[in-house]
Amino acid sequence: MLKAINRVQVEELIELLERLSRARQARTAEGRTQSSDEITHDPLRRELTNRLYALSGEARDELILLMLAGRGDVEHAFTRALDTRSRYVDADDQVAYLLGKTVRLAEYLRIGLDAVGVATNRSRGPAIRRAG
Repeated sequence: MLKAINRVQVEELIELLERLSRARQARTAEGRTQSSDEITHDPLRRELTNRLYALSGEARDELILLMLAGRGDVEHAFTRALDTRSRYVDADDQVAYLLGKTVRLAEYLRIGLDAVGVATNRSRGPAIRRAG
């Protein structure tokens, strides 16, 4: 269950990650690549970085857990997932870790959110998925 970050905040991050992905795909389709300087100063990447830093440490920690759950790490090796999460305790480490996963981070967060939603619904009774 999410406590430090809510579903809307995660969905906003997912949307930003998807915009970043669409921009990357468009560049690739045009045969363009970004230099490391262009990557560093990309407005969407900068916005993502700023949003991640604006979150509390606990919220970033929950994002990492959502990502690990979406990636399947928690399901297959819970202690390994906790070990991974425990390595990223300060803001710089957490943000760098999440930014390093941007290619599939939106997908992992969406799967993690769905898993949390199902688990939350099960704890309250029969799982009822809400639209939207």
